[in-house]
Order: sequence, then C-alpha cells, then structure tokens
Amino acid sequence: MSELRVTIAQIRRFGNYRDGVTWLNSNARELSTDLIILPENWVGIKVLSEDEFNDYIGLLKDLARGINALIIGGAAYVNTDGKNTSICPMVNGRGLINYSEKIYPSKATGERMEISAGRRLGIVELGNWRIGCIICVDAVYPELVRRIAMHGADLITNPSSISADRAQLWRSLGLIRAFENSTYFASAMGTGYRYPDGRDVLGGGFVASPNGELTLSIELGAEGLFTTVLNRYELEYARARRGYINDLRDSSLINSIVLEIVRA
Repeated sequence: MSELRVTIAQIRRFGNYRDGVTWLNSNARELSTDLIILPENWVGIKVLSEDEFNDYIGLLKDLARGINALIIGGAAYVNTDGKNTSICPMVNGRGLINYSEKIYPSKATGERMEISAGRRLGIVELGNWRIGCIICVDAVYPELVRRIAMHGADLITNPSSISADRAQLWRSLGLIRAFENSTYFASAMGTGYRYPDGRDVLGGGFVASPNGELTLSIELGAEGLFTTVLNRYELEYARARRGYINDLRDSSLINSIVLEIVRA
C-alpha cells in the first residue's frame, strides 16, 4: 500500500458508548477509508467495567467489519483487576487486536487522582504500514513517542482531549513529533464540551507529515469525519534525507557522549 486513507473523527462527547457508536455507525457506513481515529473519552468519562468494555469492542468490531477498516477507538476509562486505566483499543473486523494505555494520566486536570498509570503501548501492522497509538498528554513525553518510532511506526495516532486555548500548541507539538521521528502524527480531538476548569474544548484535529507540514487541519468547532490520504513517499524521503531514527539505533555515539556540570 503506497497510500493510506485516514479518517479523523472530530465529534462531541457522548454520555455512553452505545450512543456514540450509534452516531458513528450512521455517519461512517458509506466511508471509503483504511483507518478511523476517534478522540479520547468520546464515549464519556464513566469508568467502564470489563463487560461494558467488551461490549464496546464488539460494537466497534461490527462497524470495522462493515467498512473494512481499522478503528483506533479513542480512549476509555476501564476498570480491570480493581484498577482504573485509560485504554485505547485498536479494533478491526476480528475484534480487539492490540491496545495502548495512557502511561502518564494528566496531573493538570486531576486525572491521575482517579486513573492509574498504564504500562503498554501498541502497534498494528496494516498492509505495509505500522500504526501506533499514544494517548493525549503522553505525546508531551518524547521518550514515549520515540519508543513507538524505534519499532518502525509509520503513523502515530493520538486520541486527545485538548482545550481550545492549547489547540495550536498541540498542532505544533504534532509537527515536531512527526519531524523528529520521521513519521506521520495524527491527532483526533473531541469538540463541544468543557474542561472541568471551564475551558472550551472545540477540537482542532490534524495530521502532521514527517516533512514538517500539516496534511490535514480541522477547524475548531467543526464536527464530523474528515479524511486525508497519506503517502509512503513522504516517509521514504524524510528517512533517506535525515536519518534521525537510524542515528539513534547506532548507540555507539550517544553512549560515548560526556556531559559535565560545573558551578560558575
């Protein structure tokens, strides 16, 4: 596959996963796409039981089979073994095939008071594309994104919930993560609700290319499914020209660097 059709969902936050998937079914059935990326907590902030989470996965599986696409299922809070974590399922017509967890729940929003740190990042191979997932604020930690990139990711998906005053900052962050890792970086953001501190969340989803450009930029406040086409040529050009990931795989130089601290 020289091209990958990617659909970013910029949609409201629903009160429950059934209402959310009903909306998605009615709007995605006619899509021609390879991949749908959903926002963080788009199905609400209620912590799901394992049974509820499995039911949610089943609904996404049915949709994925119907449109023959991979679905990055945003992120949902799930209680497993008595612990609440933020999980982004990666679902196709066979069901749950991989998932990522939020490694660093947000301190700024108070999320980490209720949600435990995750321990897993996932990558799915779709044709000759490797697609990874990093949830929301975990993208601020370059070590986590680099970990996915070092395992050959061509596209890093980023289900997010970003306040409107930070939307431009998030696009800048995505451009940097894409450029420094020679990958595409795609962020799906929710719209039409407020942070606990009253700030508006209006979306602003985007896809950043490995060569420092926005392939897709969604207007604040717009709701819907937005599709763009990614091309492997962009990846091959970036990697051949800059070689960042290959440099890092050769650890001999970085291991020999000396860092000294002196008092002025």
